[in-house]
Amino acid sequence: MTRACDPSATIQDVAWLRETWPGKLIVKGVQRAEDAKAVVDAGADAVVVSNHGGRQLDRAPVPLEELPSVVAAVGDRAEVYVDGGVQSGADAVAAVCLGATAVLVGRAYLYGLMAGGEAGVHRVLEILAAEVRQTMQLLGAASVKELTPGQVRLR
Repeated sequence: MTRACDPSATIQDVAWLRETWPGKLIVKGVQRAEDAKAVVDAGADAVVVSNHGGRQLDRAPVPLEELPSVVAAVGDRAEVYVDGGVQSGADAVAAVCLGATAVLVGRAYLYGLMAGGEAGVHRVLEILAAEVRQTMQLLGAASVKELTPGQVRLR
């Protein structure tokens, strides 16, 4: 185990953070509905369904596949974000269809930054926006509010 992972972190730490921190408390790295419920019960305002890009364990649950059960467990009490495996605007739309409040696209913008600096990041955002628009048009959705789980299939 490396120093990057602290196995001593517990749900009590989330409760302590909630008592200490008056701002929005977001817990990243949630991979199961039970864990999402536990951190929200401890005071989290939002959870990020994430396997950290699969870096820690390449056989970890796929965030998009875990998203519906997490949303069902906490979606009425907390925002649910998704991170990991988002490689296109279509992936982002699928996540929103499945109940994500927001979608994190860290890898995409980092690749753009590495390839072209600030202009590369702008280009990535243009591509993602175009893919989101095209996917929504193909689904017949004029707004994000019209996206539903029935419009996407995971496998």
